Amino acid sequence: MIVEDDALVALGVRLTLSELGHDVVGIAASELEALAVAQAEKPQLALMDIRLRGASDGVQVAQRLWQEARVRCIFLSAYADDQTMARVAQTRPLGFVQKPYSAQQLKTALEQARNRLTEADGR
Repeated sequence: MIVEDDALVALGVRLTLSELGHDVVGIAASELEALAVAQAEKPQLALMDIRLRGASDGVQVAQRLWQEARVRCIFLSAYADDQTMARVAQTRPLGFVQKPYSAQQLKTALEQARNRLTEADGR
């Protein structure tokens, strides 16, 4: 699942994920859309931007996704200041990739997230 307010960026991420062999179950631009996709599709994880459409930011949405749907996030954002990173850390992120990033950086973050999820499941 991709949570990104910029439609062109979201489509680019979807294309990269497809090229890497991953399925995208939905794209959301706001908190309400993200929660609806998470409830309907049960994604393994979400790729989350910090800036989103609406009143809530990506950190707040990540907290709600975890609380309500047990979905964890990899953050994809240009915002990496100390205050933002401290807030991100409270969401139990699977990773953080600073924009702009390469397909290889995204691939590495996804592999690390898969390993962390597998370890958490005890597999």
